[in-house]
Amino acid sequence: MESASHSNASRRVPFDKRKRTETSCDKCKSRKQKCDRMLGQGQCRYCELHRLTCTTNQPRKKRFYGNIEGLGGRLILLESLVKGLLPEADLSGVNEMQQLGKALGIPLPHIEDASSSGPAQSENNSTFSEEEQSLPLLPDQQGQVQYIGPSSSFSFHLKLRRLIGNYTTYEFAMFGRNAAEHTDLLDTSNINITKADSCRNTEKTNHTNLINVPSDYGSPSETIREIDGHVLDCLVDAYFDIIHSDFPVLHEASFRETYEQWSINTHAPNSVWLCSLLCVLILALRVSNVTVPEEIERKWWKHIQILLPTVFFTSNILTVQALMLAALHLHNNSHRDACWNLTGTAVRIAFAIGLHRDDVKHGSSPLGRELMKQLWWTLYAFEQMQVSSYDRPSAMESNVSSVGYPNERMVGVAGHCPQDFMKWSQKLVVLLGSACKALNVAGIKNSATEDVYAKPLSPAAAILRDLNRWKVELPAHLRLEVVDSVAPSSQRPLILLHIQYYYTQILMTRSALLRRATALSKNNSTPMSQIVHSTSETCIDAGRNLGRLLLKLESIKKFNPYTWWDVFYTVASALVLVLDISCRTKEQALPSIPESQDILRNLSNLMSEVLQDPKVPDSMKKWATIVCEVKSVADEFHPPRLQSHNPTSTNHLDDPRTSRSEANHEQPDELEEGHSPHAKMSQNAQTSNFLEASSRETVHSGTSRGMREENDEPQHFWTQFMDGGNAAAQDWNWDGIEALLRAGSSL
Repeated sequence: MESASHSNASRRVPFDKRKRTETSCDKCKSRKQKCDRMLGQGQCRYCELHRLTCTTNQPRKKRFYGNIEGLGGRLILLESLVKGLLPEADLSGVNEMQQLGKALGIPLPHIEDASSSGPAQSENNSTFSEEEQSLPLLPDQQGQVQYIGPSSSFSFHLKLRRLIGNYTTYEFAMFGRNAAEHTDLLDTSNINITKADSCRNTEKTNHTNLINVPSDYGSPSETIREIDGHVLDCLVDAYFDIIHSDFPVLHEASFRETYEQWSINTHAPNSVWLCSLLCVLILALRVSNVTVPEEIERKWWKHIQILLPTVFFTSNILTVQALMLAALHLHNNSHRDACWNLTGTAVRIAFAIGLHRDDVKHGSSPLGRELMKQLWWTLYAFEQMQVSSYDRPSAMESNVSSVGYPNERMVGVAGHCPQDFMKWSQKLVVLLGSACKALNVAGIKNSATEDVYAKPLSPAAAILRDLNRWKVELPAHLRLEVVDSVAPSSQRPLILLHIQYYYTQILMTRSALLRRATALSKNNSTPMSQIVHSTSETCIDAGRNLGRLLLKLESIKKFNPYTWWDVFYTVASALVLVLDISCRTKEQALPSIPESQDILRNLSNLMSEVLQDPKVPDSMKKWATIVCEVKSVADEFHPPRLQSHNPTSTNHLDDPRTSRSEANHEQPDELEEGHSPHAKMSQNAQTSNFLEASSRETVHSGTSRGMREENDEPQHFWTQFMDGGNAAAQDWNWDGIEALLRAGSSL
């Protein structure tokens, strides 16, 4: 050791033999020239010649030794350390890290971010330069405007529309008329209201309709008791058999106990609980085989409207439950704006009663504390799905991790889900929340650049790594390989767990796929960067796997197009698949196209049958129509090959064994089992029965009641999320892929 240290010391050149100074002066450093000031001298030759003060105040440049792989590893470790101390830190760029240091009071050296400038960078970003400047407030059907963020699903759809056709201004069909209007929320078949009429009547509606209930409606309890008790029991059973596992808001044992007491007593129950009961009955009508008169449905909804003000002015768990159930119903019936408002109110009340803190016990029982945890996580997941769709700030960004996971045995889900399901599901929904926040903070300007994926410290790169780590660490009994061996009641929750994983992947990577498709549509000779190409391939793989899992749900008769996000996930998969087909057609990668075509075709067939079901609510029908029209566009990109006997069969364990229509023909009697009211449909039914390229002013005689409701609104391509002002200007003429893709050059 002594010889080694002596050897290192001997390598240092003595001062009397040095030919250059140990530390250059500031002036020579700035001029990047050799400084000849030696030890003991006051000035260097340059400063002496120009009569300058020869000083050395700037720190020496720190040199890094090693290769790029070692530096990359150090960056990843440093990121993990910083993220462990500051989970909310944004480390995506130099400016962001300098702002973080300033906020923490840590002095940092000023460093120029070289990657943020340069002609190459500006040229690559020119694709999105026009629409990235600002996203206007978009009109709804009440004559109002709604903010939809640049990273939202709707914005993604608008970019697709610009890519393949003309662009115009739209209203949201998903943000429908006032949910408190006198017109029935549950029956929109005869609605033909203009925008001017809507604007003129909005103020009047807001003041009159909430309290304008016919006197013959009676009390809520009396209205419910007009229906036979056996029918009510079947509806409650259907809710807990089908809806509750997706949306665990209520505690089944406690709710049934209160329901039984209400059934045998004549006194009025808690009005907030009664509001929850009405919501349960209305939601269950979608998934149950029993029916009630439409007039009763109208009465139930009117009573919910009357009870909601009472709900707003109370603060307890029952309040949060009632608001969430009402929000779910509004979400499914083209009133997603009202759903957003009720969800936000539920979040505020949840904060008020301490659901966001484990240490706030309120003197409740152990079961009560576990139910509070379950309700909090259900509310968080429900809000984050809406945030991912709208790209709006979340009301629950803080204190999420301070709430523990509920005990599955105590809350009563152990028999319906695999072990530790809630723990891993909540870890995944936290990643979804992080993804939404990263997209909201970065905005479309940053998400359009490759730095959002290339920089190891960027939030997007970190979330993608966290998603991969989540999947790698997943226990064996929660992997897709065992889905066929678990109990039937656990199959849907397990598949939905992986569906949400792939949806979060799509959320983080779809901007790269869109950028790739846009560049190809412009015949850009600039080669696509490797990071954008690989990220877009990740998005394509996620879209295919998402589609396979949705078809798998249908093959086991667990697909729910009535009350949950299944159809929304189908749209997310279909949009990725159509972009994949367009990209590979342009790249002449023809052997890779049939796989996406087969999945998209089966998803379209599934949505065709969904559209024939009169019990499917409006929001789901609008989404389902998008999938069918996307499939038609994909056929224009690349004509489909002849359908094979089992088109979606691959070596993946998550592949469906059969499509919905095939299952209906092979096992027609199985449709009558359980509560699912899927209508039987011939495999030869064509999408032309419910889709038209021309104006939707006439109604096909062969459509169902639910379909006649849809035909009152324009249904041009992508307009299922919106209403166009002039239908004639939005008609489409699909002339081939060249014309379609070059239409995107206006971006």
